Amino acid sequence: MRWIKPSLRHSISALLGNEVRKHSPESLEPVRQAMLAALGDDGARANPRLKHRLMYVHDAHALWYARSEMVAVLSRLHGEAKAVDVVRQLTPAFHGLLPKSLMEAARAGR
Repeated sequence: MRWIKPSLRHSISALLGNEVRKHSPESLEPVRQAMLAALGDDGARANPRLKHRLMYVHDAHALWYARSEMVAVLSRLHGEAKAVDVVRQLTPAFHGLLPKSLMEAARAGR
């Protein structure tokens, strides 16, 4: 006996699907390129796993939460103040891709 009927599961997926699929992978490309540029060659050499994740992730939320790891990598290379400044400059690129609550939380952290 199944606990969740397939029709119910598909109904929930359909309800959530609009939010999850609202942005195509193409709409993430400018954000992805900005993050890779901010990471730079030195950052990519310091943490190749982060570069790989930035290149292949297909979700705006995953890119958003990768910013903290970017700060850690860039802090080792350039110092914390510069790293935070570089990553903070990426925030406008996420406009329209994330819920307002996440964007407001980033503004409140200033």
